[in-house]
Amino acid sequence: MNWFAIKTRPKSELKARDFFLSFNIESYAPYYKTKRVWSDRIKKVRVSALPGYVFFRTSKLNYSLINLNPYTKNIVRNTSGGPAVITNNEISVLKNHFNGDLNIHKLSFKIGEKVKVNSGPMIFKNGVIEKVTNKNVTIILKSLNVKFVLSKNNLVAA
Repeated sequence: MNWFAIKTRPKSELKARDFFLSFNIESYAPYYKTKRVWSDRIKKVRVSALPGYVFFRTSKLNYSLINLNPYTKNIVRNTSGGPAVITNNEISVLKNHFNGDLNIHKLSFKIGEKVKVNSGPMIFKNGVIEKVTNKNVTIILKSLNVKFVLSKNNLVAA
């Protein structure tokens, strides 16, 4: 069985995935949850991580089933014009990443090490590590004279 990618209509990735699932075809549309702010409310929404694409797994490519899906446009093709085949390893990497199964505790930081913040409101600020826990790091930002507790994946060595 091979994985294939299909191009979807705008904002229809999860609907296309659900359509394939209704026909017992294994499919995957990576997404993440985020907060969106409107003038009157804040809401948690699911946002497609790869807008416009859904992955599905089948032994034989059935174009009539693909054309039956009202949320899809066309199959993604490789450089020679045939359908692009995606390996199981590539799909598992995507699934692990978006399920939060990355081993972020493998990132090793030491007390006294200089680091740079690579995301969030203090992006590009340099600091020194004061404390290291399983998933978080306490850093001192000397330029602002403050301490922050950040996730290890928000830091890089300076």
